[in-house]
Amino acid sequence: SSPARSNTTESAVVELSDGSLMLNSRDNRNRQDKSETNGRAVSITSDLGTHWTVHNSDHGALPEPVCMASLISHRLSDDRTVLFFSNPHHTSQRKNMTVQMSLDDGTTWAKQILLDKEGGAYSSLVMIDDNTLGILYESSRADLVFQTMQLKEFGL
Repeated sequence: SSPARSNTTESAVVELSDGSLMLNSRDNRNRQDKSETNGRAVSITSDLGTHWTVHNSDHGALPEPVCMASLISHRLSDDRTVLFFSNPHHTSQRKNMTVQMSLDDGTTWAKQILLDKEGGAYSSLVMIDDNTLGILYESSRADLVFQTMQLKEFGL
């Protein structure tokens, strides 16, 4: 594809409910930007990356201390699409490891579950089964932690 953004790395891509693709990227500009415009660089494409547009959640909805994050989509039994996102939810420090969900293709993020207040870094999300979300992440308590969450914890 053509580049979506400059000065970004460690991206995750998901398919949205309309079939378009969302690219969610670590933005190296956040090393200096600790204001309300700090956050993940989020772009979407409906033509497999020939053209990219900035998503309305770009820079501001998902704060980050410049760290890899994880993003996955999952189709619920009622046919809705839910996005799950994990990262250290802080503008300058790798702490507040959080998992959030979105039921509107990433326009809004709700139901934050705080996993580790003191730490948190590189994470990877996976669906264990239709009702269980798994996450592997660097924590304050160990080099790596794997834990599961039931989707009912998110109100699903």
